[in-house]
Amino acid sequence: MAHTVFCLVPAFFIAGAMSSLLPKDGLLPYLGKKTPKYISYPISILSGLLLAVCSCTVLPLFAGIRKRGAGLGPALAFLYTAPATNIIAILYTASLIGWDIAIARIILSILFAIIVGIIISGIFPEQPGDEVSLGKKPKEKTSKRRLVYLFAALLAILLVGTRISEDWLKYGLTAMLVLLTYFISKKYFSTEEISSWMDETWGFTKTIFPLLLAGVFLSGIIRVLLPQDLISGYLGGNGFFAIAIPVTFGIFVYFPTLVEVPMAKTFLQLGMSRGALLAYLLADPVISLPSILVMRKIIGDKRTLLYIALIFILTVSAGMLYGRIS
Repeated sequence: MAHTVFCLVPAFFIAGAMSSLLPKDGLLPYLGKKTPKYISYPISILSGLLLAVCSCTVLPLFAGIRKRGAGLGPALAFLYTAPATNIIAILYTASLIGWDIAIARIILSILFAIIVGIIISGIFPEQPGDEVSLGKKPKEKTSKRRLVYLFAALLAILLVGTRISEDWLKYGLTAMLVLLTYFISKKYFSTEEISSWMDETWGFTKTIFPLLLAGVFLSGIIRVLLPQDLISGYLGGNGFFAIAIPVTFGIFVYFPTLVEVPMAKTFLQLGMSRGALLAYLLADPVISLPSILVMRKIIGDKRTLLYIALIFILTVSAGMLYGRIS
């Protein structure tokens, strides 16, 4: 519960600030619909690499950049990359499981993010009015320095709340950073701008949070009912079903970011093959039942179904191939 609060609350405020305060002209040259793919995709993937978020936490950020004018393909690449390839997750994978899996994970995740973005935006191109509408129209007035101050403080709250284990240090630093954010907003932003920011934040929260709660509840039921002997009895090889079962499990069951790594280590100790393990690590952080429920509202049913299908096909194929060559 604490992890969810420290992840999602800052994420909603960041998304609200992105939607209401970031200048549209500053985002479009890099992630816009008309930007060349060789510019927009690397920028979106690099943005994802710098964040340590789970498949649920990334959703308000994804909705935020979509609303600010990001093209569908680059936005989907960001949505895929952020939970799959953050630096902390890769280093954690290397230390707990091995560098072979860690390197394969980051290379394949980046490749899959590009493939998913290009295919979905190609099959279901954007239509007029496709942008998410969750709040009031943002104001374009802004300046760069104050935005740097604000987003640095908000990102610091997110990192401190999710990366520091000692409670006294976590809560103390978080309180200080919240005060710092308050002073920055009061000094550099007008009352109208702050009001617009809060409206956007509340719009994201009331739209997304109830669906996340329902999805977490349902995925918890699935996790409890899943037979334990599936691991030792059926996942020791590199055939289709041995790979498809953990991928399906990873797609629908929600775990907070980085939890998939010790889970994978446990599966490995119980007899899971390394091919199945890699496929699970490629699928689990990227998507979950809670995120599926929210994605339907943001990008529609057809795109969401194609997103799920592509993740399944790509991760199963990668697991089978890796299992044969490793």
